[in-house]
Amino acid sequence: VSLAFLLFGDQHSHASFILQKLLTLVRSPPAEQLNSDLLRLYAQANPNTWRTHLVETLCIINARRVLRKLGFRWEQLRLHYLPNVAEISLHVHPMLKALYVICERLTVAQSGRLVLDINEKLARRANVGDIVGEPLRFYDFAYLEIFMLDWLTRRHIRLGDIETIGSDMQMLIEYFKLNDMHSLSSLLIQTYNSNATSEVNIKRESSAETEDALEHQPAATVAPAVGSNDSAQQLTAQRSNTALQVRRENAGILLIINQKTFHRDVDEDLRYLLPKANLYDRKGTDMDKKQLTDVFSALGYSVESHDNVNHLTMLQLIRSVCERSMLRDSLIVCILSHGFKGAVYGCDSIPLSILDVQSVLCANENLNDTPKILIIQACQQNEINPQTVTRFSSRNVNANGMPVNQRGNMVVAMSTVPGYVAVRHSINGSWFIQTLCETVSQQADNEHVLDILTTTIGKVSEKRGDKDQQMVPLLSSTLRQKVYFPATN
Repeated sequence: VSLAFLLFGDQHSHASFILQKLLTLVRSPPAEQLNSDLLRLYAQANPNTWRTHLVETLCIINARRVLRKLGFRWEQLRLHYLPNVAEISLHVHPMLKALYVICERLTVAQSGRLVLDINEKLARRANVGDIVGEPLRFYDFAYLEIFMLDWLTRRHIRLGDIETIGSDMQMLIEYFKLNDMHSLSSLLIQTYNSNATSEVNIKRESSAETEDALEHQPAATVAPAVGSNDSAQQLTAQRSNTALQVRRENAGILLIINQKTFHRDVDEDLRYLLPKANLYDRKGTDMDKKQLTDVFSALGYSVESHDNVNHLTMLQLIRSVCERSMLRDSLIVCILSHGFKGAVYGCDSIPLSILDVQSVLCANENLNDTPKILIIQACQQNEINPQTVTRFSSRNVNANGMPVNQRGNMVVAMSTVPGYVAVRHSINGSWFIQTLCETVSQQADNEHVLDILTTTIGKVSEKRGDKDQQMVPLLSSTLRQKVYFPATN
């Protein structure tokens, strides 16, 4: 029932069809239930997308045994589809996923009370002239998804489009609030907020090839590239035959997550993760964003910047950019935020584990051979709220089961070593980002990525503030070869 609900429930005509099929199926003998043709019908109706939708749906309902029999690795799928994060999804409609989670969280008794109260409310509407129709003649409250499908087909609740625009869950939200189930009402609200602007507001700050054009481009060159002029030929000739040369025309995407202002307006079930003190505005961070945009767009990178996004949207943006980087030569993600040891904050003051960010970047097998660079400008001192430290991992991706080879080709450049603050000028920007951009501009023609970052560490380590502030950045790498940025000239 859950599988059919998630696969068929996203369109009105499909929901009406599957509702009738499920009503017939649950009333049928067990032998007929085992021989259902629902999956075959779904595949026929969706020949181009049924595989990806089915795999994500199986992940959401935690059908690990089935996935293993199909040859998949659970840890890899869990990182790719994030089934444990209820508010976001990749192919399945996010509101359907949220409704499924609600069905799972409610007991049979709670489900029965929900159905009876909602249907009673709808019956009262009918008495005052609203067209409601005959109630559903079905009484097994263990299958709450069937009642959800009924409400969807009658348009008492609406999913909206894939970005949840046009969704209407007010009937359920009001019920959950009235009955002190605030976590469920918050789930529906957060699902809408996390998806309504997920891809609409992507800001592309430099021109880039379209995906259609990139489909016919070869992978990044390992042997030296042959330039169109003598200087380019001399430059590439100096580089190792085993080095990877990022090409200007296919450099990749630089994703900038720029957290400037912060709030504490979060759901009740997340409030225990908030820091004790309010997070202050990060003055000067816009200068970092501008410098990153100017320097890397000059190298051919397509820069996508997002200001003030919550912790869930951060994960969603990173996963999205990974999906769109499979044909690119490299991928860079830069997070500018507050933080503490091992974590960075969303604009909602909820922390996100840096290890989880790395895990999402490494989760896609198609990016195994693609250099991935994670740049983090954030303090890493010890968090003063012990609850935040001990509990924020409860929503983490937790990628301990990821195959070790998928951790390759990853660079993490941190503004500071663990336990210390990261210095940022309120006008000129942060020491680390400004120095990094300066060094890239000066050395991209001659030095490989790790040498550029090492030089950056040296320069930053020599700086002193007006109150004798000091800082030492941190670099870790699992690159399999030297990687060169495109030349600046």
